[in-house]
Amino acid sequence: MELKKWAIAGLALGLSASSVVAQDQKDQKDQGKGKTYLGIRAGFYFPTNSEIRDIFDSAIPVFGITVDDITKQADKWRLTFDADFITGSKNGNKFFAAPFTASFGRIFGNRDDTTRPYVKFGVGGAYFDYSITRPSSGERFSTKRFGGSADAEVGLIIGERLRISAKYQFFTKVDDFDMSGFQLTATYQLIKF
Repeated sequence: MELKKWAIAGLALGLSASSVVAQDQKDQKDQGKGKTYLGIRAGFYFPTNSEIRDIFDSAIPVFGITVDDITKQADKWRLTFDADFITGSKNGNKFFAAPFTASFGRIFGNRDDTTRPYVKFGVGGAYFDYSITRPSSGERFSTKRFGGSADAEVGLIIGERLRISAKYQFFTKVDDFDMSGFQLTATYQLIKF
């Protein structure tokens, strides 16, 4: 039931963002300098480790922010910054991970194209806060700590403000838990500066 609520909220966000794409396409035609945006993202995180899936289900809500210039000229590598917030709770277990990465990305196609594919590769750190009872042993782990993270992302930029993406998020193990997984999100570039 909880998953359905998050799916409906994510769909509503995606539909709202896509309704402004036509208006934003006018801005995209501008051949001047690129525009840097603060974007918000929402979607789902799919752990690859079966133990984490068994504890928290196969889909965990994820939210995030990004600082990016998605309007820059294609075929040039650029630096972006991302922070995600992955949170799950089930049967007395809780999980929160906040990866923050600096990434190099490249957009393909022309600035005049309505849709453009892109790739990004990032490294950084992550903050973990969890309380998990390991099903195999019944042992309880409660930790707040930092670890490492890295990611690889592919996606599609639609208009100037909407981005759909798939990302693999790697985390260093904590208490022998492997919390790495795939992420599917929609990002809306909210504030231009």
